[in-house]
Amino acid sequence: MTRPLILLLLLSACARDAAPVSAADAARDAACESEANSDPAVQDILMKGAGSEHYMLENQDRLRLAKQRARMACLRSRGVLPKGGGVEPQRPL
Repeated sequence: MTRPLILLLLLSACARDAAPVSAADAARDAACESEANSDPAVQDILMKGAGSEHYMLENQDRLRLAKQRARMACLRSRGVLPKGGGVEPQRPL
């Protein structure tokens, strides 16, 4: 009977976040997520795919990448991320 309890305690200890997110960080991330959703490149993909499930399935990678780029640009403009550096993910061939 104690073995399942010990296992449960061990698993719950492993599931905790390493660093809790502050309310300011969460608000900033939500604002950048919202800004990314209204980015012209994202809106272009969404408008072209309105009503076409096939188009959205074929362009889900482009949509994800456009949202990611817009979100990173927002975070960079707020001084959260350093300018430049790193390589942006490329669309698979």
